[in-house]
Amino acid sequence: MKVIIISRTDTASLNIFENLMELRDWNEKGTFLGNPLLFCEDYMIATINDEHIFHDDVDLELKEVLGKKPDCIIYASRHRSESKKKSLTVHPIGNFGNADFGGKPETLVPSSPHLMTQAMRVLREKARDLEYAVSFEATHHGPFLSSPTFFIEIGSQEDSWKDEKAGMAIAETILEIHDTDYPPAIGVGGGHYVPRITDVALDRKVSFGHMVPTYALSYFSEEMAVKVLELSENAKIAYFHIKHLRGGQYAKWKDIFSDIGCESKRTGDLEKL
Repeated sequence: MKVIIISRTDTASLNIFENLMELRDWNEKGTFLGNPLLFCEDYMIATINDEHIFHDDVDLELKEVLGKKPDCIIYASRHRSESKKKSLTVHPIGNFGNADFGGKPETLVPSSPHLMTQAMRVLREKARDLEYAVSFEATHHGPFLSSPTFFIEIGSQEDSWKDEKAGMAIAETILEIHDTDYPPAIGVGGGHYVPRITDVALDRKVSFGHMVPTYALSYFSEEMAVKVLELSENAKIAYFHIKHLRGGQYAKWKDIFSDIGCESKRTGDLEKL
């Protein structure tokens, strides 16, 4: 079962929730943290009363109610940036360094490569007529969970968070995603919005899990490299944004990933969609 997490403190999350309510007939069965649990087909909506990124172990709390952990956790959330650019983003979670925005330091959460990458593809189509940029974001922030998880977000300020069309695009995307059998991969290099990795995902048969931006490589470790692969469904492919790497970073990390059984591939090595 895929569980959609809504936060009462998050304007965009509530916007997406209202659109989810319009799209399906949901059945109420029980409560979670004092809020109704809503079910439809292979989805459940669970509402929390605090901020997403600081509420650890929601999957374990849900296990107490459901009897098992969810197959995937999908956080419907706002995205905030200083640029205030209108954006719709998808990303895995965890921290390569400090845990300034929730989660645990130097700890990653299992990603959901197939559903997350497909979500970005579907979202791009849903937002084609909207004035929003659609992209991945690199792995960042909390909370900490032990179940496959990703965030899908509206950015980057109040008027966008309340935009019903943006909320509907995300709601429709969540309800239309499905697994693929494309090979899981990790992405390395690029800025926070990993534009090259986004472009490859939109054009090639590949499912990205964790994505390591260039700025994180300064404190990235070989131990973390092992975890990045393991928590991306044991990915055997690494895609590097080579032009965004510098000072021997590409050669260094290509060799390290090769030593732990992960092959570096270029765009042309991946089958077109």
